Order: sequence, then C-alpha cells, then structure tokens
Amino acid sequence: MAAAKKAELLAKCRDGRTDEAFLECLQEVAMGPLSRTPEDVEILLAYTQGAWIADQRKPSAIRARDGARRLIELVPDFADGYRLLGFASLTRGDYLESFLALSAIKTLNNPANFDNFRAMACLLMSGTSNVAFDLAEERYSFDLTAHNAAAMESSAFHSVNMLTEWEELQYLAATLDRSQIRRIVEVGVLLGNHSAFFLKEFQPEHLTLIDADIANIPFIERTVSLNMPARNCPVKLDCAFVSQGTGKVTFAGTAVEKRSLSELVSNSVDFLKIDVDGSEEQLLKGAARIIESYKPAVMIETTPLTHEAVISWFDAKGYSISRVFDHGSYRNAVLLP
Repeated sequence: MAAAKKAELLAKCRDGRTDEAFLECLQEVAMGPLSRTPEDVEILLAYTQGAWIADQRKPSAIRARDGARRLIELVPDFADGYRLLGFASLTRGDYLESFLALSAIKTLNNPANFDNFRAMACLLMSGTSNVAFDLAEERYSFDLTAHNAAAMESSAFHSVNMLTEWEELQYLAATLDRSQIRRIVEVGVLLGNHSAFFLKEFQPEHLTLIDADIANIPFIERTVSLNMPARNCPVKLDCAFVSQGTGKVTFAGTAVEKRSLSELVSNSVDFLKIDVDGSEEQLLKGAARIIESYKPAVMIETTPLTHEAVISWFDAKGYSISRVFDHGSYRNAVLLP
C-alpha cells in the first residue's frame, strides 16, 4: 500500500476513528504485507484493538485473535500483542490460549501487569466460574464472565480477590455517615461490584439498581443473592437507559426503554451512584427532581469531555466536591450537598 494511504489511515487512527467501515480499511492493511516499521505496527495495533472492541460480544469472531497473532509474529517482544490475544481469547472462551498469551507477557523486559486477567483465564480454564474471597473483614462472592469488555475487567479484579475502584469505595465508607445512608440508588451496575460493597458496608433499607445492558441483569441478580447481608435488604432491579424523557433506544444491540431517574425512583434517596459512560448530562436533566428534593450524596463517573459541565450542574444545585479520583480516561467525583 502506498505510503500516502498508510499516512492517511494513521491520521484517522490518531483521531479516534473506530467505525466498521474504517476497521475494514485497516483490515486490508493488517492482513496484507507488513514490515516491522513503527507505522505498520501502529496500524496493526489499532486494527486489532478496534476489532476486539467491536467484536467483544461475538464469541465466534476471529478478527482480534488473528490481528493479535500477527502482531506477535511481527513484534514478538511487544506486550500489547499478547494482551490483545489474551483478551480476544477470553471473549472467545479459549481460556488456555488466553492463559498462555497473558503468561508470555511475564517473560518480557519491563512487562506490563495483566496478572488479574491471567488469573481469570486460569480459573476459567480449570472450570471455576465463581470466586469467593475475604476483603476488609467481609466475604464477597461473584460469578466470572467475559461477556463484554467491562464485565471482563470487573471479573479480572474479582479473580485476584479485589473489588474494582476499591479506593473510591473505601473513601465512601470513611466519609458517609452509615446511619444516614438508608436508601441507595445505583445507575450503571455492570456486575454489581459496587452493589455488593454497598449491601455489606451500609446495610441499607432499600437498594435500587438500574442498568441498560440486558446481558448484565442475570449477573446482577446473582451478585445480589450471593452478597446479601444477614439483614435482608429489598432490592429493585430495572433494565433501562436512564436519560431525559422516555422512549426506546438501542443499547449493546438490544432495544431497551429510555426512562428518567425521576420516573424510576419514587422514594427518597440518601446516596446516588452514577456510571453511564459519557451520558451524564442527559441523565442529570431527568434526575433534577430526585436530586433537588432529597439532596443525596453522589458519586458520579465523568469523562474529560463531561467533567466540567457535570461539576457545574451540581454546583448550581448547592453541591461541593468532596474528592475526585482521576483515572485518566475517566474520573469519579464524590459530591456532597
């Protein structure tokens, strides 16, 4: 392929282009003749990463696996090739290949640490689909799953006896008055990592869980049942896309109801956790009644594009920042009235 064409593709890669038509263009290069040049490696890496994200719900897909194998052949000492082969193999259910690929990273100089994903592959390879562990004097239990990228990441933490965003959770436990946190609402639940912590740490009187991904719902139900404290807590679980207004939207390939938080929650709220991957502003427009009426403590995930607008919205409602946890690509802001 002409150097000008490769330069054009690289520019689009660096601009974040990820649509299917662009992936097909990258595939033409990735599966053609390649050299160990920085440009060819970057194109192949962009293609493989994009294919894995696009195909993360398609266990039969082979694009990311084949791209990762080619990347390893081209640059055997490049950790990202083994990482992507490990991730793609987890998605495909090829747990042995995933374990071997992620183990290979440990042989490289200055290796990146993907030991949690390696542990997950090892557990699944040996037929273990549920883990139970003690953390901060509490017993946690979760099913392991690789049905999407976010779920895989959460399960990888559980595979090494940890909860995701542990620093945030510990901060909430140290900052919030347990006696005042009786009713909790969580929007964007994933597998219920935070839900399990809230049940054990705060032992609320009621927990409302809302997630837009129908594939996550069975795992949330299992997490709640496995981690329910001795004092049973009523739990309301909804599959909905929380935003402004009502209607139907397509989320992760499935039609789901669009509902406002004010419509979904009818009672008081003491703590509200929001994680909606960039849709924070639209969610807040439909949550104004709840937040203005009950003034709950809030933890909300923001992106670099939405952070300032979200903070300004809460500032106008009389909230102040208690702490911001910066993870680079996203932030978790704890806000108090």
